[in-house]
Amino acid sequence: MITYNSASSRPTFGEFVSALKLWRVWLHMGLQDVKSRFRSSFLGPGWILVNLAAIIGAIGMIYGRLFHQPMNEFLPFLTLGLVTWAFIGSSLTEGCNAFIVAEGYIKQFPFPKTIYLYRAMVPYIIVFAIGLGVFFVCAAIYQRPMGWGALWVLPCFVLFLIVNFFHLVIVAHIGARFRDLPHLLGSAIQIAFYLTPVMFTVAMLKDRGLAFVYMVNPLYYLLELIRYPLLNSEAPPAEVIYVSIGYCVAAGLVASLIVKKMSHRIVYVL
Repeated sequence: MITYNSASSRPTFGEFVSALKLWRVWLHMGLQDVKSRFRSSFLGPGWILVNLAAIIGAIGMIYGRLFHQPMNEFLPFLTLGLVTWAFIGSSLTEGCNAFIVAEGYIKQFPFPKTIYLYRAMVPYIIVFAIGLGVFFVCAAIYQRPMGWGALWVLPCFVLFLIVNFFHLVIVAHIGARFRDLPHLLGSAIQIAFYLTPVMFTVAMLKDRGLAFVYMVNPLYYLLELIRYPLLNSEAPPAEVIYVSIGYCVAAGLVASLIVKKMSHRIVYVL
């Protein structure tokens, strides 16, 4: 049986690994979070699929015509963009409340606090998986070919998941102390959405001399980790991989510093 020090102790890398081994605990908590969101609903989590399909269909039809894009290319592009962006946005905004919503557990149970970070990732992954289902349906309708190269999305998703977990670690610790952080990040993410090639393509920016908008935007490279292999059935360009790895290392270092400085005080600020 694994035991832990008091809630005020500083977590180590080993505790992150130990918490990961308690996957039944945080997975159950995460699934319950999804179920509670749709309690007494007729469709339950099926509303995620309905809402996502409706949004993609409406936005795709309008912006596809507005940008004069062929729908068989634009709609799958848009679908992956919105689904992937939703994951990034959730890890940065909803992640701020990861410790706050777990206040009762943190003060009553000796589990490592990292369990509640893993728990917060579960709903994001479920919504992302449903979104991928919408993409595959869309790709099948438009008969887009997809080769074995699309499997590059698997190692890319691992990197993508690690980066977003670092996002979550950072904002969860800061958000527990500064309760205005979700509102601040919500506004920042909204602005970043319009500066990132989610609903418009890179070619559109290049044609208008705005290539710098995506070239200096690390969130674009995170999007391409998932979008490029699924749309092109090949590995993402080297620059996408290198920038994403560099960003992951930077985010990991910041997360380590934040954990070292703030984790032992979480129980006191809740």
